[in-house]
Amino acid sequence: MELEGKIALVTGAGGGGGGGQGRAIALTLAAEGADVVANDINLELAEDTAFAVRALGCRSMAIKADVSIQDEVNQMVGKVIQEWGGIDILVNNAGFGNAILVEDMTGEEWRRTLGVNLDGTFYCSKAVLKTMKSRGGGRIINISSPAGKSMTVNGCAGYTAAKAGVLGFTRHLAFEVGPYHITVNSICPGMVVGGRGEHAPSSEQIQNMKDKALLKEITRPEDTANAVLFLASDRARMITGTNLDAYAVVPGGTEYWESFVKRRKELLAKKRQTQ
Repeated sequence: MELEGKIALVTGAGGGGGGGQGRAIALTLAAEGADVVANDINLELAEDTAFAVRALGCRSMAIKADVSIQDEVNQMVGKVIQEWGGIDILVNNAGFGNAILVEDMTGEEWRRTLGVNLDGTFYCSKAVLKTMKSRGGGRIINISSPAGKSMTVNGCAGYTAAKAGVLGFTRHLAFEVGPYHITVNSICPGMVVGGRGEHAPSSEQIQNMKDKALLKEITRPEDTANAVLFLASDRARMITGTNLDAYAVVPGGTEYWESFVKRRKELLAKKRQTQ
């Protein structure tokens, strides 16, 4: 087991929104031997994830905390350190977004989006640095989004701005903590299909995403979780300050790819006819 003896804190681990991504991350880390702290703003969902982790033979505790509130983050991390001795892996997975135009957005809606996605990443990362230093190193993995590299048609400007901030924060923090053997990386998983209840996508939404995917597959929560596992393991010990794109969406969808291939074939055939 690659993570045996490690303690991981996963925010947004309840598996409600985000396609069940946080829950999948928690279970994937546990499957490799890590004890997992399942954080979520919904305690019931966090406890459900913690129960599933314990079923895999690892320790787990569920903690309700709003990552956009620094005092709650500090209390959560303090509780883990007090009861388990420290934290080796932090996965900043908690996220929030809505679909609203800038002209219709209130200041409160803007601040909430940045608060969860960007402030939360800062608060949680800051809170674990001392314990990671004392343990000789650690892994911080920030979940960003392709929106942070361009924009999103599924969310709002606040989400785009926050996820861009996560990418910049990742690069800068990696520089600051590298000498302490703490690596800091990010992942852009794209839109993840999964989740339960009201968060489950419709068949029409799934097909639409498949039509835009270069690999003609949709991103599952487990795909993101496996990318997290890699960055959390010793296999990635020399990787820091980088972003891993865990999606394969081509601009214009597969129709663009099909026209691209068709055009190249036509040009090749024409060239050969003149030879």
